[in-house]
Amino acid sequence: MLYLFLLTIISITSATSIENDSDQVFLPKFDRLYEIVSVVVGKRALLPCYVSLKDVKNNGMDTFKIIWMKLNNSSILTMEERAVNGDPRISLLHAYADEWNLQIDDIDEDDAGIYRCFVNNGKYKTVILDVKVPPKIIDELTTVPYPPSIHVGSNFTIKCYAHGKPTPNVRILAYDQSESPKTISEQNEITIYNISRHTNRRYECIASNGYPPDVARSVQLTVQYPPELSLFTNEEIVTNSLFINSNFDEIRLKCQVLMNPFEKISWLKDNQHFESNYQIYPIGNYFVSELIIDDWRTDYPGEYTCLASNSLGTTSKSIQIVSLSTTTTVKVERITSRHKRPKHMRPTTASTTTTTTTVSDLYSTESLTLLTLSSTSTKNTSPIILIFFCIIIINISMR
Repeated sequence: MLYLFLLTIISITSATSIENDSDQVFLPKFDRLYEIVSVVVGKRALLPCYVSLKDVKNNGMDTFKIIWMKLNNSSILTMEERAVNGDPRISLLHAYADEWNLQIDDIDEDDAGIYRCFVNNGKYKTVILDVKVPPKIIDELTTVPYPPSIHVGSNFTIKCYAHGKPTPNVRILAYDQSESPKTISEQNEITIYNISRHTNRRYECIASNGYPPDVARSVQLTVQYPPELSLFTNEEIVTNSLFINSNFDEIRLKCQVLMNPFEKISWLKDNQHFESNYQIYPIGNYFVSELIIDDWRTDYPGEYTCLASNSLGTTSKSIQIVSLSTTTTVKVERITSRHKRPKHMRPTTASTTTTTTTVSDLYSTESLTLLTLSSTSTKNTSPIILIFFCIIIINISMR
């Protein structure tokens, strides 16, 4: 109703003014009748209105009035050089006689719409104010930065939604252990299946629409998994058995464990809880339980087991500690018998592992029938040395 009332007043005023003028009337002209102005929210907008006075400067310009209106709410913003709507952000710039520019400071989204610069003869210029809005994350629809812990083997969906004008484009990035990003989706959602301990933990959602600044939301996943462990001694992974010299001062067994959440690490000896001198400390992402056996006795050999457990499972590894002793045994068996001396001596036979020699004479003869050497050094003994040794024995027996 206000808009129709204003147009009626403008028409009446214009008709009265034209009747009082001379026979030839020259009306004001706009530089253009339609224009679009784009501005980013928070900035200043200038809506131009240029009225040509070249043909009316001698024809009673005082009879023409300039009015700015916003059609969306039918509100009058300025009349001539005065702002009349009470908004301190709005002002009229009239630096030159033919410029009637509307200025709006600190633009917000509600300022967008259709504006018109009227002359009271019924002519007007239309200006469309297009307010651009940089992207903004919609918290209610987007995954929080630190979601609840996720169990290994489960699925998880990352969501990313943003508001802006124009509508923002969304990218979801994954960061590996070297913090190198990789785009894994250009949609608002992506599901990660069968999550494991090795799944990427850090993700980032980036929204952009060409009007900076871009916005980002980082998502950090926490994965819960059962224990994984390794056994070490002297910084080397050990297998099933460990041979220890009995004169060692101490033994250090290290149990390196990965698990989340961290709950319990303990030691068993021969499947019995073993209360000894061990400590637990973190190294990087690992927890290390170090068992120190510093009083080596005969009852310490046995099976040692590292046992790690949390709410998702239990894992163990064992090692058999064996006491290593070193012995060398030389066994010589001598058999004495009496034989008649033959005319010719029988051949002598010798080997690297068993030597048998038989000597006969008319009287008493000792015969070395078996020589056994059982030691680690025997394996390396030269056959020539053994033969030589046997010949000496034979000579002694023949005397």
